[in-house]
Amino acid sequence: MKDERGWTFVLRGSESAVMRGQAPSSATYTATVHRTTGPEALQQTGTVTTGKGERKSEVVYVVGGTGYVKDGAGAWKKGPLSDPGIANDVEDPLAELDAFEAYAKSAKVSRRTGAGGGLVRLQVDASGWQLSAARGRPALKRAVREAEPTLAQLRKAGVTAADGQITLKSFTETWDLDAAHGYRLASHRYAFTFLVPFQGGDITVSQEVRADNRGVFTGRVALPADAT
Repeated sequence: MKDERGWTFVLRGSESAVMRGQAPSSATYTATVHRTTGPEALQQTGTVTTGKGERKSEVVYVVGGTGYVKDGAGAWKKGPLSDPGIANDVEDPLAELDAFEAYAKSAKVSRRTGAGGGLVRLQVDASGWQLSAARGRPALKRAVREAEPTLAQLRKAGVTAADGQITLKSFTETWDLDAAHGYRLASHRYAFTFLVPFQGGDITVSQEVRADNRGVFTGRVALPADAT
């Protein structure tokens, strides 16, 4: 992937928290990402749509290892990528591919044939982990981080389930690599569902994000003047 100056990805995502007998809390996300490799930088422009139909723009930059996030007409947030409040807004398939190296040995490999040589798929699946144990698994690190804001909201609303009671129902991550073009990244998808016990049932917390490679990006990423 670093043989090219940059890449463009199209993102689609969704998240929800569902409790039996109540209307779900949900949102969807679409965005375009320009990711350069030399220097490494990212520009992400998207829209969040709530289950009630409310729409809000979101702009994200990563420059010099620092993330910048602007929601709607609000002020810029700035911070290191180690800050979950910044990291959860950044969708960087190339950085995720680098992180994948830590648990790649657990992936199942399959080949999908077709025009141009087909795709090689790497897939990681997991289920049954308690949240407390999932925190220490490299493959589940992002799923836990992404779920934390929703879990924090549930606790503020009176949900008292401890980490040892919250269960990972399912987790799937897939990488499709283009065999005809040096196994470059064609698409990346991850999806997870946690079950949170509450009043004799479960609240289902789910998220899914897919990034598709739309080809080489030859431009540059420049941080807006008002973000500094």
